[in-house]
Amino acid sequence: MAHEFDGKKYEQASAHQKEWGAKVIAELDLRGNESVLDLGCGDGALTRMIADQLPAGRVPGIDASRGMIEATTPKAKPGLEFRVMDIDDLDFDDEFDVIFSNATLHWVKDHRRLLRNVRRALRPGGRVRFDFAGDGNCINFFATIREAMALDPFAEAFDGFEWPWYMPSVADYTALAEESGLRNVRV
Repeated sequence: MAHEFDGKKYEQASAHQKEWGAKVIAELDLRGNESVLDLGCGDGALTRMIADQLPAGRVPGIDASRGMIEATTPKAKPGLEFRVMDIDDLDFDDEFDVIFSNATLHWVKDHRRLLRNVRRALRPGGRVRFDFAGDGNCINFFATIREAMALDPFAEAFDGFEWPWYMPSVADYTALAEESGLRNVRV
């Protein structure tokens, strides 16, 4: 299930996500002619940052949230495109030199499927660079919420509740990435 976001509000409230993403982009060491896919592009600010480094490249950004994609419209330019697409529906074959994602993939529950689709979308020798929340993120917040959910006034309402996030350990994600066929995995 895709989560809907207000892209204009996200533009104003996502300074930390953009800061983290800029660091990841700086580490991509782009040549200028790559094809880069941005998974969960949000308001498109980081996708545009990548595209600005690729005068002879191509950067599609996808996001399942229509509100986010609406916020990307002023950022589009030749070689940079945005479209509504759920990450679970990736259908690319050998198209990308780099697949990038920042502060998004903890919202994706089925990483086995994601990594299989990412592997298929990569060109031979392609690279993947993800930055998302893992095991231990927000540990105090989650503990507090779990305590509140267990209280008598709330427990019944949360019966069968499933967290909307996937936050794996480093060991678990390393094994999953290697299982997908990705090589030279560093998590």
